[in-house]
Amino acid sequence: MIYLNNAATSYPKPPSVITAMTEALETVPESSQRSSFPSSSDTLPSLRRQLGQLFHITAEDRIYFTSGATDAINRILGGLGTIDVMVSSDCHNSVLRPAYNLPHISSVSVIDSRQLNTISLWPEKHERTTLLALPHCSNVTGHIHDLRHICRQAHDRGWLVMVDAAQSAGCIPIYTEEWDIDILVFTGHKSLFGPQGTGGFYVRPSLHLHPTVYGGTGRDSSIVRYEPDDWEYEVGTQNLPGLAGLKAGVAYILHQGVDNIFRQEQEQTLWLIEQLKSIPRVKLFSEGGESQGPVVSFNIDGLRPADAGYILQNTYDITLRSGLHCAPLIHQDLGTAPWGALRASLSCHTTLDELQAFVSAVREICVSL
Repeated sequence: MIYLNNAATSYPKPPSVITAMTEALETVPESSQRSSFPSSSDTLPSLRRQLGQLFHITAEDRIYFTSGATDAINRILGGLGTIDVMVSSDCHNSVLRPAYNLPHISSVSVIDSRQLNTISLWPEKHERTTLLALPHCSNVTGHIHDLRHICRQAHDRGWLVMVDAAQSAGCIPIYTEEWDIDILVFTGHKSLFGPQGTGGFYVRPSLHLHPTVYGGTGRDSSIVRYEPDDWEYEVGTQNLPGLAGLKAGVAYILHQGVDNIFRQEQEQTLWLIEQLKSIPRVKLFSEGGESQGPVVSFNIDGLRPADAGYILQNTYDITLRSGLHCAPLIHQDLGTAPWGALRASLSCHTTLDELQAFVSAVREICVSL
């Protein structure tokens, strides 16, 4: 089986991830916040340090863990109070649905993702607090946004910036503090090689969110009502086996070097784009170039994406993703709605032999039409 669906969930996981989770489940249960045992888990503080190193964050105590990016984004948008939200059209539904459905959000405006670098096309500054939400890397086209430039321009307008790094964390370098990102959201189960149900967010020290979830933390069980700004964001029992796996996944990335991973994946992705370009009937939606991440979307003229995906899976044993990829607005921009597109997404485990077999399969399908 050739697996090209890493933008959904990475596979295979490094063996160290499986080992770490197994060991966590086989040892005496402990809570990183509540245990009084001398061996109390160092998983969370150690993982915070690793993520601080990976994302270039010195304020590691401002990294909080959740069940994933969707959970994190709901907490963030729910904790900012009454705001206006600007969303890039390549945002995932993990951003779009909270933005459109949370009751206290005053307005939602969409910026064409292809115009994010053209500041003159942005809406004017709003009176209320405004949050610009965008992905670092599109989960449809693989385009990597210039966050340094975008954050600077947004801050000049007085806007906050929330970056969804679900597709870039672990495979594309991120300089959170240097780029002046206000909020960074990540998930564990994609290029960080952790399991499903892990993720979190970073909030810059000067920005305070109002909690949307309350419960036990073990800090001071006598507290029932919090004083303003004395809030806690990690409540309840943490998923320590999952976070142990995420810790092992991040350690794997730090050992490999995210710059090395990025170079390898981009080289393979650009090769794949050029090969697909040469096949009649293939229409590409990924442009390539220096701003290309490890995601390639395309369609085959004469076949709906779901049908092409079915053939690739059942005839060639190649797993990828077809449809709207939970990002409906960008498919409107691309003209691929309502059926969407085929998406091949790589990881550092993808081999050139696998990509050659994939290209050959697409070529055979096109010739048969």
